[in-house]
Amino acid sequence: MKKNISKLVPFLATVLAIALTYFLPVQGTLAHAEEADAGGTREEAKVIELGKTYSETIADGDDQDFFQFVTTERGYFQVTLAHNDADETSLGDGWNINVLNKDGEVLLSSSDIQESWTSVAMPYKKGTTFYIQVSSDNGWWGAVGCIYDLTVSQTVTEDWEVESNDTEVTATEIAVDSTYHGMLLNGIDTDYFQFTTTTHGCFQIQFAQNAADDLGVGDGWNVSVLNDKGETIISGKGIVKNWTSVTLPYAEAGRKFYVQVSSNNGNWGAVHCTYDLTVNQTPASDWENEPNETLSEANLIATNKTFHGMLINGQDTDCFQFTTSVGGYFQVQFAHNAADNSGVGDGWNVSVLNDKGETIISEERIKKNWTSVTLPYAEAGRKFYVQVSPNNGNWGAVYCTYDLTVSQTKTSIWESEPNDTRKEATAIKAGKTYHGITGTSNDEDFYKLSVPASGKLKFRLSSHNANPLDSVGYGWDLVVYDKKSNWIAEKRGIKTEDSVTLEVKKGTYYVKITRSYSWAAPVGCRYTLLADYVKAPSAPKISAVKAEKKSALIKWKKVSGADGYYVYRSTSPKSGFQKVQTLKKASALSWKNKKLKSGRKYYYKVASYKKVKGMIAVSSYSAVKPVKVK
Repeated sequence: MKKNISKLVPFLATVLAIALTYFLPVQGTLAHAEEADAGGTREEAKVIELGKTYSETIADGDDQDFFQFVTTERGYFQVTLAHNDADETSLGDGWNINVLNKDGEVLLSSSDIQESWTSVAMPYKKGTTFYIQVSSDNGWWGAVGCIYDLTVSQTVTEDWEVESNDTEVTATEIAVDSTYHGMLLNGIDTDYFQFTTTTHGCFQIQFAQNAADDLGVGDGWNVSVLNDKGETIISGKGIVKNWTSVTLPYAEAGRKFYVQVSSNNGNWGAVHCTYDLTVNQTPASDWENEPNETLSEANLIATNKTFHGMLINGQDTDCFQFTTSVGGYFQVQFAHNAADNSGVGDGWNVSVLNDKGETIISEERIKKNWTSVTLPYAEAGRKFYVQVSPNNGNWGAVYCTYDLTVSQTKTSIWESEPNDTRKEATAIKAGKTYHGITGTSNDEDFYKLSVPASGKLKFRLSSHNANPLDSVGYGWDLVVYDKKSNWIAEKRGIKTEDSVTLEVKKGTYYVKITRSYSWAAPVGCRYTLLADYVKAPSAPKISAVKAEKKSALIKWKKVSGADGYYVYRSTSPKSGFQKVQTLKKASALSWKNKKLKSGRKYYYKVASYKKVKGMIAVSSYSAVKPVKVK
């Protein structure tokens, strides 16, 4: 019996040594780690400290170890699981590990861990509770009886997202012009960031895979920029390396926006890959400020300065408002920004509106640049709008940068709209050339001219040489009225140049310029108007009428400003006068009427005249003087 016992003792010692190898921690390892004594459920989880290493063993194929920790600062943490250095036991199929949130939902997991494994960075806020679950991979075929070391290391930083930030309400607040990092934990994770602009200008979103992250990104990320209402402004899909958004003109100080990051194609996307996110803001006073879709929201812009804008979708409309500072005219210059090489599709539509919101002029399908016709509406203090929209919705110039300039020119020789009635007529002066334009087929332009004294008046209308060939259609009508709206004269269907000449007295006269026919009107065509006026000289005073043999000598006093004189004769003192002589020199102050009948009584009167630019203004007549021929 003693002999049998003596043989059994060495065997039991060997079995005990093997058991201790599997089920007890190696004392050499515990010199730098704490024994975990982990619980088998979340409720029994071992509370561990960040930065410390804990050692534990999976007892059998069904054993599970749970650990609990709480983050102490904002930043991210990483979980490291490693085979203990002093443990030479075979790991079999290794360990499984899960990282869980406070509700037990798996955030991250890994299986078949052999010698060591370190999780990706896990970005969470201060005071968040997490759990770690460790088990054998493939039951008894896994790392049963093997000692592992578990460490949760925390990195304190302000430049990482803060989970959970899966909604706009829980979005991580970030600052402009700073780079932040984030990571999608699974295929359904969504990261939201919120930023507030600090100045008027524009911003761009820069998104890229972190340079230190060499993981494959699969189908990549999706990134969207949203306004404060949660409406998508712009988005990029399937980003596999980097992406920079177009310039976004939304940066009025104090505006709130969101950036949304998600996986493209779920778990096939960029899960567990670190990304960098930067919102670059550029202070600028020459960019539009969204929203500006309506006239009431229109951006205030100055004349003679270039502004920039962008349509963010096929339904977007940009409105700008400016106020003229001088009397004259303006032109709207619109162009695709030279630095933007994006295709403009079907282009832009641009309209110019008056202060009532009525369209003055418009152009469609602009693909490169457009300059409006000269618009004579620039009386100081007048308000106008420019409206920009995509031609053909999303097929138009969406996400393309455009330049907008309202060039204003001070001048007194243009019509001043609105001048569609006599009451609003543009005042003009004789001898000066004025310019106007029929903006629409219904446009009527009125001018008024005050005449200081009797004379000759000529209105000349011409098509400007800047008009394209055959663009004036059936041309313009020119109609002249007196101050009581009585029709005086007219000339219709003027295509190149024509005029109206009339005798006038002291007073105000009106000229109306309108299209001849609405179906072939000179829309957008420029014309020039010149009023030539010649004041009639004073009436001459006959100084003497001398009877001679079969002749009469008539003398008169010189009239200042006269170019010549007309002599009229009649045999009756009150009627029947006919012009009998024209004297073409201002110095001609007498004339002898020959071949008259002796003994006959004749009556004479004289008028002076002045000739300017082909017009002859005649004075009133002198008093009638009789003479009886010898």
